[in-house]
Amino acid sequence: MKAILVGASLIAAMSVARAANAQSETAGVDPPTSEQAGSPDFSVSYVETESPPEKEKTWQFTIAPYVIFPFMNGSMTLANQTVDVNLKTGDILKRLNWALMLYFEATHPKFAIATDLLYMNLGQGGQLPASGRSADLKMQQLAAEVVFLGRIVKWFELGAGGRVNFVQAGLTAPAGMVLPGVDLDFRRTWFDPLIAVRFSVPFKNDHWRLGLRADVGGFTLGSTYAWQVYPYGGYNFDGINGKRVFELGVAFRAIGMKYETGSDLNRFVYDMIIWGPQLGFLFHF
Repeated sequence: MKAILVGASLIAAMSVARAANAQSETAGVDPPTSEQAGSPDFSVSYVETESPPEKEKTWQFTIAPYVIFPFMNGSMTLANQTVDVNLKTGDILKRLNWALMLYFEATHPKFAIATDLLYMNLGQGGQLPASGRSADLKMQQLAAEVVFLGRIVKWFELGAGGRVNFVQAGLTAPAGMVLPGVDLDFRRTWFDPLIAVRFSVPFKNDHWRLGLRADVGGFTLGSTYAWQVYPYGGYNFDGINGKRVFELGVAFRAIGMKYETGSDLNRFVYDMIIWGPQLGFLFHF
């Protein structure tokens, strides 16, 4: 009799549970989950994760056409004739046939490779110091350099490289009452090894850039001596997507060298300093 009562109780409980489940489905209520029912949950859940950020570029490049407003002071000797050169910016611009000035740099977090090309083609009228005769001096000058810089600390780089110099000079002077006319044309190409340093001032605001570049070279292997120094600064403008693409740069640059070779009628001496403010248009990519 007891067994019959227990079986009936179980059948009634199951009927009630089925009715409750059916009622919840009809009412739009989700049935109890396995956790709510007290049974273990063996389902697998998937969690979306953000994709890893893109790595920063290892290399960065800068190309910069620029213009220098130069002064020239020094002298040039062709054969036994020496011509003093003292030109202001206005004088050079009047005598300038054309010029090319371009800077390029590839930068790595630990080092940089910098190249610079400076070419000027100009002519000058003057006087021969010895005789006082009027003379006409035409000159082409090309300086092309490559320098490798290694980063010692964040604000200081040390490196070495070289500069190829090409000078073509022509000197003409009319004949005097006693002295014959002068018509000379010299072309010389030489290489100067360089030791270079670069200092930079760190700014929290990456719009600004400020630094100093200097080098010394020649060491009688090319020029007797050669040197260059220029402090520079710049402002980076916001570009597409906030990237710093264009920079306007200013500098004050001075380049000096003394080169001499040959003797007598083959003697050539170039002793010159070129200096002045410089304006650059830098493109970073």
